[in-house]
Amino acid sequence: MCTALIFAFSQTAAYAGGPYLWANDSHVGKRLTVCAATLDVRSSYGGAAFAHLTQGETFTVHQNYAEFGSEYVRGFAWGTVNAEGYVQNGWFCF
Repeated sequence: MCTALIFAFSQTAAYAGGPYLWANDSHVGKRLTVCAATLDVRSSYGGAAFAHLTQGETFTVHQNYAEFGSEYVRGFAWGTVNAEGYVQNGWFCF
């Protein structure tokens, strides 16, 4: 049973320190490419999703004191969204 639990936890989405780029202060003003299949764009930190970016679309990171080192980052979602919003951090291509 312990092996099953370890396997289950290893299959969850990894945003912090996962296989993708984690946006930080050095990425402010940079346009990053989304590597996730889809990435929800939210109206507020952890709020309801109003749109989705798809793999290959881009997101420009904005300065915001609360977002770096946390699960969400604020910025501008390009592509089909073209709006300000928050996305889950850690789903950008290197």
